[in-house]
Amino acid sequence: MSEPEVKPKPTYMIYGGRFTGREPYFYDAAEFSWVKALEDNWLVIREEIQSLLERREERLKPYFIKSIVFPPKQWKTMGLYFWKYKLHRNCLDCPQTVRLLESIPHMTGGSLSVLEAGSNINPHQGDTNAIIRVHLGLSVPAPLPVCGFQVGREIRPWEEGKALLFCDAHSHLAWNRSDKRRLILIVDVMRPEFVEQTDAICSHVLATMIVQTIYQASALLNRLPGRFKYGIHFILRNIIRVLLPVQRRAGFLSKLTRS
Repeated sequence: MSEPEVKPKPTYMIYGGRFTGREPYFYDAAEFSWVKALEDNWLVIREEIQSLLERREERLKPYFIKSIVFPPKQWKTMGLYFWKYKLHRNCLDCPQTVRLLESIPHMTGGSLSVLEAGSNINPHQGDTNAIIRVHLGLSVPAPLPVCGFQVGREIRPWEEGKALLFCDAHSHLAWNRSDKRRLILIVDVMRPEFVEQTDAICSHVLATMIVQTIYQASALLNRLPGRFKYGIHFILRNIIRVLLPVQRRAGFLSKLTRS
């Protein structure tokens, strides 16, 4: 009688700590067939995104953790998908980009990322090792060493029309020392070994972020026992898991986004 298959367990980095997993810093783009569609259509994506920014620059929002960006507010993003949560208004204005994103198997996130001239993003870690994060170069103002990206101990340049795939759980940083903004499309794709747990992982990350926000807003909550926090998290992640598929189709929760 064969033993039941043990599911791999994702690591969650939201509560802090140093990631010590053995995942490579960068993944080989040639191993993932969906990369070609992104790279073949990068000009379509860039034209659509730049057209939107000309009309709706205010959709770009400074990254919410101000301490990791210098000077402050110089790293800006515009979300399309966030852990399978769909930002409907932004998606409606980027139909070709969204079609490409939705053609990628097990895509969980997509956003526009702007790093303004003369700024840098300090070392930080992502939410979990369960995803492959993709940077697709759309407007890269300069090569290394002026403009670049580092994961762990490995440094690589962005290139227009080329995708960088990396493990977001490793510490990473970026810089743009040119006199023009850098523009990329960020895409998150669930790693093959975690695909069956996609909904659970997305719900876990979203619930954790909500709990963190609630606790940061109330000093009183921090005095309560830790089991209270975990109880809130348990309830939230199960509610989110039920609502996410409905939200993507109907958009009735889209007003809660920061789009």
